[in-house]
Amino acid sequence: MNLRRFLGCYYAYLFLFDFILCYAIYTALFELRGLSFTQIGALLAFWSLSAIVLELPSGALSDRFDRRWLLVAAPLAKLFTFVCWGLADGNVWLYGLGFLCWSVGQALMSGTGEALVYERLEAEGQTADYDKVNGRATAAESLGIAAGTLLGGFVAAANGMELTVWLSIPPLLLCALLALTLRDSRQAPEAEAEARPGYMENFRIAFREFRTLPELRFVTLYIAVGLILFEVLEEFDQLYYLAVGLPIWLFGVVGAAILGAVALASTLAHRLARHPALAWALPLAGGLLLLAASFGTHPAYVLVLELAYLLVVPATVLSEARFQRLIEGRSRATTTSALAMAQNVTGILITFGFGLLAEYVGILPAYGWAGLLMLPVAAWVWQAQRSGVRALD
Repeated sequence: MNLRRFLGCYYAYLFLFDFILCYAIYTALFELRGLSFTQIGALLAFWSLSAIVLELPSGALSDRFDRRWLLVAAPLAKLFTFVCWGLADGNVWLYGLGFLCWSVGQALMSGTGEALVYERLEAEGQTADYDKVNGRATAAESLGIAAGTLLGGFVAAANGMELTVWLSIPPLLLCALLALTLRDSRQAPEAEAEARPGYMENFRIAFREFRTLPELRFVTLYIAVGLILFEVLEEFDQLYYLAVGLPIWLFGVVGAAILGAVALASTLAHRLARHPALAWALPLAGGLLLLAASFGTHPAYVLVLELAYLLVVPATVLSEARFQRLIEGRSRATTTSALAMAQNVTGILITFGFGLLAEYVGILPAYGWAGLLMLPVAAWVWQAQRSGVRALD
């Protein structure tokens, strides 16, 4: 399979992996099936914690074995999420088992996909295009989420929430079939497969990379601490919408629209690769917009909030490309999974911290205080750049 077709299949894989109709309603479904807010919060925390535990082991598996088969297994594991939820009928343990299946699927896919694509580009001598490819991959994921959320909202309204759960399974079956076409470029000789690092050796190689490459540590902190805030805040946006009086029927429309805009920004992000100052300027501008959004008194302020998210998309895409280019060892998936684990750890801390802050000062002021956190982040990145350390390619 030529490179262009390979990448097309990979983008389609990412789209289908997140084309989940249940995304539109699952927390509401939990509540309607009798779960308390405390139980729902515990389920979401369990989901994040299980993702942290599974990230590094799955990355090491990917570095040891054929990446294609892990990409086949990922959507199959994830589809059992919706089997469990479809049968749960209010049973909190089955909902928890579903989240565990989701974490398994996500962990198998995350570092594996990025490593597979980078190594294919490396084999073709086209790693300079990775920022463009990564942007399109992010766009494919965003479009999958947007399409699933939009369609899921309509299906739930017309035919009930349970149907969105069961209709989330077919795209994942198609996703698994599509993964069969994504050949691992490391496969060729049998001797090469035997020469790959052992399972535990992958952990040692990844640790050595972070220990000996200060720029890799910097980019990891930049993504997992500096930029993760914006991703975490999105989980609270429905509360923001309520606070500024956005009509309920617009929630799904706004969500789909911003994801479409994120897809476009991701696709175009590579055009900004030669502007390293954006590494601090974009998070700073995003933080100032969060501060402005915290003064919201009208539904139009939602546009300010969404623009804050949109501005940091190029910084995320380009810094992830930088991360891949800095990796020197053969345990690429394990090292990438370490980044994902760091993001999950920080995400949990920010989620709890922001929730407590919102409880104390109110949801709108909490967004403002979150925006102010970007001031020290921008100063840190600016200072690092003066020392010759880059966060973007």
